[in-house]
Parts: sequence; structure tokens; C-alpha cells
Amino acid sequence: MKTTLFYIGIVLALLVSSCSKILDTTPQDFVSPVNYYNTESDLQSALAGVYDRLGDNRVYGQGMSCYMVFSDEFFMKNQTSGINANIVDASTLEVNRHWESIYTGIERANMLLDNMDKAVKVSEEKRNEIKGQALFLRAYYYFLLTDEFGAVPLKLESTKTPEEPPLPATPVKDIYERIVADMKLAEGMVKSVADYGYNTRITKTTVQGVLARVYLTMAGFPLNDVAKYADAKAYAEKVMQSGLHGLNPDFKQIYINHVQEIFDTRENLWEVEFKGQNKGEIQEGGMIGSYNGITCGIIDIGYGYDYVHATAKLYNAYANGDQRKDWTVAPFRYVTTGTTAVKTNWAADQIYDRSNGKWRREYELNLPRDQSYNATNWPLLRYADVLLMYAEADNYVNSGPSAEAYKAINAVRRRGYGKDVLVPDVQADAPANLSQPDFLDLIRNERLRELAFEGLRKHDLVRWGIYPTVMQAQVREYQANMPAALKDAAIAQAQRVTDRAVLFPIPNSELAVNPNIKQNTGW
Repeated sequence: MKTTLFYIGIVLALLVSSCSKILDTTPQDFVSPVNYYNTESDLQSALAGVYDRLGDNRVYGQGMSCYMVFSDEFFMKNQTSGINANIVDASTLEVNRHWESIYTGIERANMLLDNMDKAVKVSEEKRNEIKGQALFLRAYYYFLLTDEFGAVPLKLESTKTPEEPPLPATPVKDIYERIVADMKLAEGMVKSVADYGYNTRITKTTVQGVLARVYLTMAGFPLNDVAKYADAKAYAEKVMQSGLHGLNPDFKQIYINHVQEIFDTRENLWEVEFKGQNKGEIQEGGMIGSYNGITCGIIDIGYGYDYVHATAKLYNAYANGDQRKDWTVAPFRYVTTGTTAVKTNWAADQIYDRSNGKWRREYELNLPRDQSYNATNWPLLRYADVLLMYAEADNYVNSGPSAEAYKAINAVRRRGYGKDVLVPDVQADAPANLSQPDFLDLIRNERLRELAFEGLRKHDLVRWGIYPTVMQAQVREYQANMPAALKDAAIAQAQRVTDRAVLFPIPNSELAVNPNIKQNTGW
């Protein structure tokens, strides 16, 4: 890692922006810290490079929307080889590139943090705004790495020479302490989303919402520090009391907005912004809705690769009247004949044939469409998630759900049923007087229904300490109920989720240059 990051730092080919709202300057190549980081434009360009790694194909552009987050909500149709089949080892290209991409983001953040005080003509307020975002992004990248790989090298300064000794892995607890410290520092530096009007920059409520997620993770596996439930509740409550966020009354509109590059800052606290179609312009398209979207063989309509299919567990989790079902799990596909495609509904018993329906390419405005790439944004934090995190933390802190926890989860449920979120509804509202374990079970299922296909389910199952157990139950479900044409590949994918799969293997690209790090157990 050290040699790679050194040359990344010197060349600084970090300025290819994925975010039109983050970078308004012309990218430059082959600059060094000696003559850089002097102006606000320099700092903003460097910051854009830190953000840029979020949109990498092996991060949120593709990997973390499907093949890196296998769970009980989806399987990859008839995929029998490579990472699409959940076949992973230390040499897997996508895992190596994922690690390298995130550490590139960390190195870029370190370079900016190490050098930004050179910009003496930039106001302290502006430098703090940029510094807060860089601190948060570095912490967020470490949150991803630790969640996925466990103990990893904690590097907090940029590489100055390739002769620097490689770092050993830092204990998970220590990494989380640094994540929390940096995020709390960032909270006091970054601006409000009201100052921007878009949600691809880090803002105060974004920091607070992600801190709630970090604390919930610390409360669960592997640290099991249950005192952190109170912190998770407090930070979720900060977002709720800010007055800046609320639920979009129309569930499907959340995802239409993502496809059409409409910034709904009330529902969506933070998004990865994609732009263009990777056709030579200095923009970064993603594959949301193509790699993980509705089956379609015609580019003009919106090509879908037919990979990510819903499970019966997800489909059946929705009760009658829950409008999220037919938007989340597409009730149709496009049947292609020659150069034409006809929208065709699935039969009632064709559950496992159905695709992820959240990001529908028919709504794209950037025409003509590309087969793979588009400008659909990816949600990193939604207000519904904040409400559900609050309810989960409250349930633990109070040894059962308070009225406020019920209020939070019922708002999410009412919106799902197309109801007014403020008005009690017999059909939508959660059963009253649930015990602490029963309310937790409700939360687990509500997060499945609300956040399906948004890359969080595996994370949730891991922090609840039930990932292998749940996936082995999926094996039995597939064996019993999945159509013969689909079951063999899906069974094999789920069977590979054993205790060792809670963490990815440390990549060979790191092991080859770092004698001070050990491979994860079982790999």
C-alpha cells in the first residue's frame, strides 16, 4: 500500500470529479504539494478528489450495490463464477481494488489535511469547512474498511517517501474511537444542508446521522459496546430535531429523484453523485439501475443486466397495502424480441424472477441512454433510516419501545402505505405494546422493507450478529421453494456465507507489501 499511495500522492491524479456540485474548477494533473494547496480552488479540487472514490465501480458505482453486499434480500441470477457468485478469496480482483480505492481516498484526505494550512489567503471559515469534510470522509472510509475487513492499518498522515515502513493493523476498537473523534470534530466545522441546497457534500446533519450509524455498529458485533445505543439515539435525535429533514410523502419519488438528478435534501441527507455516461467527458457515470435494475435488453428503453433478483423473503415481507412492494420488487420485466421490448408483468407465482425495481431507467433524462452508465445517484443516508435507527436505539435504552420510538417507526410505515405520516392508521401502524425483543424483530423487518437494495442489509445482519445464520436459512429456503432453473446458483451463493465471510480477506495486494499485517481468520 505504501508505494502505491506515494505515487498517487506525487502524481495527484485525484481531480477527476464525480460531483458537479463539489467541483466547479478544471481538473489538473501532475501537481505536487510543493506548488499546490495554495488557493481555495486548489483546496476544493483536492477535496473533490477525496469525494471521488465514493463513486468508484468497486465502491458505490457497482460493488456496494450488489456483489459486495450479499444478503437475504437478493441473489445474483444464475451467476456461478467470480465475485458475482460470491466466490471470494485474497486474490479476488474486486476485493483488492475495493481496498485500494478506499485507501486512495484516505491518502487524498491525508494529503489535503497535511497541506491545507498553506492556503493562508483562504479564510479560516472556508478552510474549516473543507477540513471538516475531509476529516469526515477519511473517517467514513475507515468505517467502511473496518466494517468489511476488521482490523486494518490506521494511517493518519500522507506518505512522504516509499521507504516508510508499512503499518500493522490497528485494533478495531481503536479505529472506531478515531472515527468517532474525527466525525465529532467535523460536526462543528461543516455547514448546514440549507447552505447548499443539494446533498452531495457533507453537512452537519449528515455527520450526525452517520454517527448514529457508527454508534449502532459499535453497540453490536464485534465490539458489543451496548453503552453506545444511547449515543446512537442522541445523534439520530439531533437530525430529527434539526427541522431540516422529513419523509418524502411518495416513496417511489425518492428513487425517481435519484434517477433524474433531483436533490431532495429533506429525505436524502447524503448521496453519491454520478454524472454523465463515461464517454470521454470529465465526469463519472455509475451503473445504478443497469447492473442492479429491471431486466431489459434494449438500450433505448434502459438496459438492465438481469443480475440482481429479489428473494421471496423480501417480497413476502410486505403486507397487503404496502406500496413499497411493487416499487422495490419490480412486478414486470421487458421481454425483448429483436429491436423491440414489451413491458410484461410477472405471474403471481414468479417471485424469484423479479428484479430490483427501485431505480428505473425509463425515468432517465440524459439521452440517448448508454447500455451501462448513467447519472443516477446512490443514497448513502436517508431520513427514513435515521428514524429507524432512532427507534432501534430507543428500544434498547428504555428496555422496550417508548412512544417516540413508535412515532418514528410508524411514520416510516405510514408513508409506505401511502398514508399521512402524522395520522394514526390501523392498517399501517405497528402493533402496540410490543416487548423489547418483539420490537427489535419489527425493526429488523422494517429495515428490510424500507431499505432493500440500498447496500445496508448485510451491514445490519453483521452488526446484529446473525449474518451466517440468516444466510444458511436462505439456503434451506432456496432448496425448498426456488424454481429449479435458478436454485443451484443461488444456493451456492448463500452457502458461501459462513463465519469467515463476516469479514473479507485482507487482499493479496496488501499482504504482498505489508509483512506487519495478518490474514483474517478462515482465509
